[in-house]
Amino acid sequence: MTSSAQIRAVPVAAQQPPWDAHPDIGPVRQTLTVLPELVRPWEIRSLLAALARVERGAALLLHVGECAELFSMASPTHIDRRLLLYRRLADRLAERSGREVVLLARMAGQHAKPRSQPYETLPDGSRVLTYRGDAVNGVACSAGERAPEPARLLESYGRSHRTLDYLRRHHYLGRPLFVSHEALLRDYEEPLTRDHGVRYAASAHLVWIGDRTRGAVDWHINWAASIANPVAVKLGPTTEAHELTEIVRTLNCPPVPGRLGLIARMGVGHTDRLRALTGAVSTLDAAALWVCDPMHGNTIRAGERKTRLLRDMRAEITAFVAILGAAGIHPAGLHLEVTPDQVRECGADQPDADPGDAPPCDPRLNPDQATTIIDHFAAELAARALTTEEGRSS
Repeated sequence: MTSSAQIRAVPVAAQQPPWDAHPDIGPVRQTLTVLPELVRPWEIRSLLAALARVERGAALLLHVGECAELFSMASPTHIDRRLLLYRRLADRLAERSGREVVLLARMAGQHAKPRSQPYETLPDGSRVLTYRGDAVNGVACSAGERAPEPARLLESYGRSHRTLDYLRRHHYLGRPLFVSHEALLRDYEEPLTRDHGVRYAASAHLVWIGDRTRGAVDWHINWAASIANPVAVKLGPTTEAHELTEIVRTLNCPPVPGRLGLIARMGVGHTDRLRALTGAVSTLDAAALWVCDPMHGNTIRAGERKTRLLRDMRAEITAFVAILGAAGIHPAGLHLEVTPDQVRECGADQPDADPGDAPPCDPRLNPDQATTIIDHFAAELAARALTTEEGRSS
């Protein structure tokens, strides 16, 4: 496991806000170091054990939530509505698959987003910094709102704490509940890394590293190697087999059951890339959960708006299950961006003619659409199991 001294020596952290020279960044980091942990080591170990069952094929993972969690979502009403949807989807997957489902929410800290462009051009031709999540700047299209503000890291912590406190008091009810976010901001994650004999990220039960920040020699992967939490890495179509081999060696050699998730987000036109990646991992003394994100690789433009089509998501899921099945690997689950609101941000076979208000970040599935995707995944698993059984008996 990488030491904290080695982490400090790693200079490159991609996708960071331009606030290094801000006078508040040092005091904000110092404050975060003394705030209470958001999650507890025993909760993290409980998730690790649950993910080990997923890795063995005894359970499935449903990793689900908002694309960008707004600070305003830390209210009881918002929390209740989201969690009700997430649990309904998990129950649906359990019913359709006949397996236990481990529910992992993108919740209580999904406040930062990597972006492909640093600036956004407004209709009047002016430019503002791109919205990078409420932990960095505001969503409103003005220069003042889009200015990166380190104090937002403390607000992110506060909203996450409020959400987790409410969840613990009202929603455990004997059912395990785990939260996660993309570990993007070095100035947030480092101060919230705590030592209990082993190092833990105290910001979430599981953290993931995005496709834009997965460089094997960069800060994000090296920091993730230093913690005992389960971690995941998103893999887009540009991922090379040798890069993935190095990532897996860094994060999970020797292997710890349930420790590493690999979230494939290839896009429907690039699913064949999975064959080389699964083959590369199979040669290692390592283990991983392979999860399908059918949304991020299938983002398209419809005029000035981003959208995603259920047709493409279903096709990617079908290819994912088939490729993993042919390689003798359990498809571990789904990673979806959803909202309890009846939005029309994603279309069925073509972009919605009236998509309504733009989302804060990327297009999300509404409850009916999310159910459709869950059902398709379960049907593909069942079809694959039937094919495998017929092959054994022939």
